[in-house]
Amino acid sequence: MEVTRKEVDLIVSILGVSPEEKILDLCCGQGRHVLELARRGFSNVEGYDRSQYLIRKARTRAQKENLQVRFREGDARKLPYPSDTFDVVTIMGNSFGYFDSTLQDRKVLEEIFRVLKPEGRVFIDAVDGDHMKKSFQPRSWEWLDRKYFVCRERALSADGDRLICREVISRIDRGIIADQFYAERLYNKESLFELLTASGFSSPTFHTIFSPVSAGTQDAGMMEQRILLSAFVEKPWHSSLQAVENKKPMNIAVVLGDPRKEDQVKPACVFDDDDFDTLEKMKTALTEIPFMRFTFFDRHEMLLDDLKKKAGKIDLVLNLCDEGFYNDPTKELHVPALLEQLNIPYTGAGPQCLAFCYDKSIVRELPESCEFLSQRECL
Repeated sequence: MEVTRKEVDLIVSILGVSPEEKILDLCCGQGRHVLELARRGFSNVEGYDRSQYLIRKARTRAQKENLQVRFREGDARKLPYPSDTFDVVTIMGNSFGYFDSTLQDRKVLEEIFRVLKPEGRVFIDAVDGDHMKKSFQPRSWEWLDRKYFVCRERALSADGDRLICREVISRIDRGIIADQFYAERLYNKESLFELLTASGFSSPTFHTIFSPVSAGTQDAGMMEQRILLSAFVEKPWHSSLQAVENKKPMNIAVVLGDPRKEDQVKPACVFDDDDFDTLEKMKTALTEIPFMRFTFFDRHEMLLDDLKKKAGKIDLVLNLCDEGFYNDPTKELHVPALLEQLNIPYTGAGPQCLAFCYDKSIVRELPESCEFLSQRECL
């Protein structure tokens, strides 16, 4: 826990992350960094890992602490997020470099570049390859807790670019429960810098080398000395704009007063040139809104039939008919009443509210009633 807190301190201080920013912790494992950020009030944090077992464990831990964070399972080379989604992506705990080739590692970085917003930041905590080649322990063992212990054997690959590890996990009452091999590519500062710039990132910056504190017989292994690296994304919003352009437009219906009918509220009891000019400007402005398709309804004899025909295709009604149904101000509530009968969502007040608002005596009585009830509660 102490190491996790120190690592999160570094992320926050180096990147200047704010609680409202959207953060993806890639290769999150058991979610220790995601959970620590959530404890600190970061509300838009998500973890992603290839291991179903670790993701389940992370979700269980989050549930126990009642932390509202999301964990997803999948391959880091093909992230299931739209382009330009996150402000920050982190890869912590030496989780970078486990694929067979640098080409696969580059695919991970290119996916990170894609899902980051313009001016987004990536933070990578990688093993210090130069240090590890000289100082890795060929054999080690340690107790994970009172029941489990692990034995590890390590060796450099033939080309000297990867450290291959065999890990045997045993339980004292059951014997060997896991025997697995893995290999991590040993990047140094120069190779990491080249890989990030080749993947499109700008201003790769190296920070203080971090070494976690080992306690007792703990085997630091690949965590012994690490490189901390951050970089920025400089790109336009093309990807997100393209996604929005491909988005299915909303169908918006606009209900207006009927210009063919008499309107007792207007000076000449009819729609005049100013009214028609205002309506035309409003229609022009609405049609300029992207990703929305507008249909205008102003013929009140046909309003109910027209709405019935279109009900299944209407996403929302802008109720701008303050003249009232048939231009009768006493029937202003009839329009939302029709919409509610047809189960069509709409803007503006509901029928009951408009009924109250039309009767000023009721409007005056409501605050007086509330004040009287409040006084009674005080007594």
